[in-house]
Amino acid sequence: MVFVVDSDEVFGKCLLRVLKKNNFKGYLFGNAISAIDFISQEIPKIIFIDVMLTGPDGFTFLNEMASYADTMNIPVVVVSEKDFSPFDLSEYNVVGFLDKSKMKPEEIVDYVRKFA
Repeated sequence: MVFVVDSDEVFGKCLLRVLKKNNFKGYLFGNAISAIDFISQEIPKIIFIDVMLTGPDGFTFLNEMASYADTMNIPVVVVSEKDFSPFDLSEYNVVGFLDKSKMKPEEIVDYVRKFA
């Protein structure tokens, strides 16, 4: 199970298509609140998130995740047009960064295979 949290619906659907094509099940959430609400029903193996969400931003989501024992160790990949790689986000279990404008579909699949 993979969570994609991104307020850009078109981009999020593209990520889901890549996942489905590679036989992975995923859910798309357009905001942090809906992802947090759903996580009580099913805990993902990995999360791809654009931290520049509308509404509560991705860092709010990551803080929430880090505050619970059952979600604090879920691997997170930050997917954004901004470069967050210089920042140490290990306290949020961030395992990687992908640039929306340059990423390739196989990078998504590689992360899922490695961490899910």
